[in-house]
Amino acid sequence: MGNIEKEQRAVLWEERIPGGCHASFRLRRGQGLRLTALGSEPNASVLFFNDDDRAERYNMADTMKAQHTAMLGAGHALMSDMGRVLAALSAESVSDHDPICGASSRADIDRRFGVKSFGEARNAMHRSGHEGLLIELAKWGLGREDLVAPVNCFSALAIDDEGRVALRNAHAGPGDFVEVTAVLNLLCVISTAPHPLTRQTVYAPAEVRVTAYAKGARTDASAGLCAENARAFTNSHRYLGD
Repeated sequence: MGNIEKEQRAVLWEERIPGGCHASFRLRRGQGLRLTALGSEPNASVLFFNDDDRAERYNMADTMKAQHTAMLGAGHALMSDMGRVLAALSAESVSDHDPICGASSRADIDRRFGVKSFGEARNAMHRSGHEGLLIELAKWGLGREDLVAPVNCFSALAIDDEGRVALRNAHAGPGDFVEVTAVLNLLCVISTAPHPLTRQTVYAPAEVRVTAYAKGARTDASAGLCAENARAFTNSHRYLGD
């Protein structure tokens, strides 16, 4: 993490995604993407697709199974359903990002915060993660059948002895970041709506800054984590013709 902070890396572009909103964009292989929380209790539900063949996308089950983990952090690879690495988590200030719970639904938001539609509240409406992701997917010719479980960046789970799942309190806050390096050409889709297990009672999701770098951080740690990762990186490079 320290090395990339000291380097002067070219920033391709930067934007802010308001809390509860959504965005999507392409990222080329070798480029870096940093998400930085700009408020308290942040959550960014993120999906990745192979931009050269969008039938290939991030697969939660293969990612967890190959790396024997239920939480993601720097050094982990994000696997596709084709046995390839799409991206590597390469730097962070806070770890244990949730890959399990999925994006918040309309029912989750209504139950927690009450109904507030666009007709009633305009841009202050209560958006769910599902809605934001589906809006962005539609811009690229994708639909509901393409909505899989995202990585919930900044959100960490606490599981008690009875198997009950909750969010950890005050896990991430303003200034915390996570960064990925693209291994394939990617389509990235993001919602900043609250996590489905949020404890907040007022709809005030955190804004997230997105920064794209011309060069991402090294992926050696992810490639060397386990034999499954090494094979998946090899598969990616063969696919690319490297």
